[in-house]
Amino acid sequence: MQTVYNTLTRHVEPLVPVTPGKIGMYLCGPTVYDDCHIGHLMGPVLFDAVAKWLKARGLAVRFVNNITDIDDKIINKSVETGEPWQAITARYSQQYFDLLKRLHVDTITDHPRCTEYVGQMTAYIQDLIAKDRAYVAADGVYYDVAKQGGYGKLSGRKVEEMIAGVRVERDSGLRSPADFALWKLVKPGEPSWPSPWGDGRPGWHIECSVMTHHTLGHSFDIHAGGEELKFPHHENEIAQGEAHGGCYAKVWMHNNLVQFEGHKVSKSDPRMKDPAFRGQFKALNVLDQFGAPTIRLLLLSGHYRRPVDFGPTAITAIRTSLGRMLTALGPVAEEPSAPILDALLALPVSEAVAKARAAFVASMDEDFNTGGAIAQIHVLLAEARKAPEAERGTILRLARDLGRLLGLLMPGDAATLTTEAPASDDTLDQVMALVLELRQTARANRDFATSDLIRDRLKAAGITIKDAKDGATWSR
Repeated sequence: MQTVYNTLTRHVEPLVPVTPGKIGMYLCGPTVYDDCHIGHLMGPVLFDAVAKWLKARGLAVRFVNNITDIDDKIINKSVETGEPWQAITARYSQQYFDLLKRLHVDTITDHPRCTEYVGQMTAYIQDLIAKDRAYVAADGVYYDVAKQGGYGKLSGRKVEEMIAGVRVERDSGLRSPADFALWKLVKPGEPSWPSPWGDGRPGWHIECSVMTHHTLGHSFDIHAGGEELKFPHHENEIAQGEAHGGCYAKVWMHNNLVQFEGHKVSKSDPRMKDPAFRGQFKALNVLDQFGAPTIRLLLLSGHYRRPVDFGPTAITAIRTSLGRMLTALGPVAEEPSAPILDALLALPVSEAVAKARAAFVASMDEDFNTGGAIAQIHVLLAEARKAPEAERGTILRLARDLGRLLGLLMPGDAATLTTEAPASDDTLDQVMALVLELRQTARANRDFATSDLIRDRLKAAGITIKDAKDGATWSR
């Protein structure tokens, strides 16, 4: 049975579809006002793998990924550049779609845009006002947080903590500083739409509640997004959705965030003022430099609930790992195939190969552990090297097709790699000696987070670390 960690309940639980045989999944998409950065690609790649696996398990998946095409940032960009906001959003939306295509993200069924649903949003807000869950203020319409029982249950925050130190700088007649905007009345020079409360535009949070309702229904299976969206965005979505009618999303899945050489990076990081440093996170730069297949493998090489390191060291190691996988597959890597999981599970194979295959399936069935699944592909490739010639092709194709269930090892991926040959075994021995030395230093300094990160990254690359009293050893 498929299990998933539900951020809302804080437990791993069975994934039971609202409608038998079907899954409705929603992923918060980008605000399209500038070049995509690597964080914009994490959710689509990670949850594309989730959708691929659910489909392989026989479920029909409707995967909705919205586009925020009206927002303060978009308006500010238009004012700064003099370019019409529609042209800005069209250009960066297309860039986003092009990047997803390069990354083999092909399970998204719907890309609703905020501006396409403004009429439905005003109707939704009218319903909230009629139910006394929202009210009209001087500058728009606001949600009354005090009327929402259990507000803060997703993020674990209390309303008193949320408003502590908050300063209301406008005389808008808010009932509480915690209340949030559903509709913003137009300011001079801004784009606007008609509404019963005056011309304006929707607030950020309302768009997702409305688009999930119109694409997936009152109640749906999975709401996905980045860890940083839990509060206030997702908390406010729950409030709106439950007030409108329904339990909203049954399961909430949140992917972790970007790190750089083991350290968290945010927009406020002083290093982000350096264009060269900031450029390392621009999606086009990263994909052009390292290749989309490498970046997809990097994003899937751990667990979606753990951070992803985008430092050059981590990316280079993953690129080397991908090169080894494709080299091991040889011509098999370029063969077209449309793998069917049941057929792969029915292949007659040796006990060792069957064990790795079962471990791959178990990893994906247990909270979509793509890193654990990829580790088993490395095991299969190792088994293929040892197998008799008559069996080798079957094992190689099994490894390849399991990878393709996750969008990996696709035809043409090898062409994105550099022509440099993988490191020789002697070089690998020297590198691993250094890695183990650095890991031992981290353990001696009680920096177990770094020690565990090294171990997990190596495991994802097919290298197992064994700790003993006289030191650590490694094996492939």
